[in-house]
Amino acid sequence: MDDEPEFRIGICAAGNTLIPCLQTIVAKGYTVKHYFLNDTPGEWENPQWDAEKDGCFFSATSPDALLGLIAMWEVRGDDWSIKPGESELLDRLIDSAVMYDSEGNVIDQ
Repeated sequence: MDDEPEFRIGICAAGNTLIPCLQTIVAKGYTVKHYFLNDTPGEWENPQWDAEKDGCFFSATSPDALLGLIAMWEVRGDDWSIKPGESELLDRLIDSAVMYDSEGNVIDQ
């Protein structure tokens, strides 16, 4: 990972992105709801986040994933689902992926 380019900014999904993602979703005009899915009272696992606006509904398990769905739809529109040939991008990325250890050394290619 030594040959990585210098970036002006770097953001990784983590605990410190939850509130900025929620604020961004609300700033875009969405109503946000939060709840948990579970069959056992008192076990607060499986969080769900929903956003609604103008007849559009998005649901995810984290605010960053919710914002990602909204951004995907804003770019791709109502015909958002996968198109023929689009899976080739994922295939190329998987085929070219390398594995790093915890110190950033390449351990598999």
